[in-house]
Amino acid sequence: MKTQTQPSNSFGTLVFRPRIRQYFANDLIITIVCIAGLAVAGIDGMFMGNILLWASLAIALCLIYRFLYLRSMRFVITDEQFIYEHGVFQRTRDFMELYRVVDFREESSFLQQLFGLKTIHIYSGDRSTPRLDMVGMDKSSNLVPFIRERVSANRKRNGIYEITNR
Repeated sequence: MKTQTQPSNSFGTLVFRPRIRQYFANDLIITIVCIAGLAVAGIDGMFMGNILLWASLAIALCLIYRFLYLRSMRFVITDEQFIYEHGVFQRTRDFMELYRVVDFREESSFLQQLFGLKTIHIYSGDRSTPRLDMVGMDKSSNLVPFIRERVSANRKRNGIYEITNR
């Protein structure tokens, strides 16, 4: 006798990274101020030029770190989990079970709109990661339906049903 098994929903693994444009959406004004500070500090005989130079170099180092941090971010969506990897000097991996996801929200700041980007907020019942922000996603990408489909499949597989009170 042949036993019937439930079909497994194998979606494969999706990997997303923030777009480089997100760096400019986050730090455009500070980058301009830093470049201006370095340019003005380079003028001979500038009053307090050395202080301005060192301050601009310190800001530049912070901006480089912020760029490297953004580039180190990785959002991995497997069949069962959402994994957020980040960090430059110390790598961290946060795990969120897909069946615990309860809601989504998309938003774009003014600068993100100019650069064609958005942030997707994912809310879950997970204690360690109740909210996960996917920053720097293309505004035209429609990721929420893909994630929602995986969440639904995981809830069915785990026998979890949402009861709402209307």
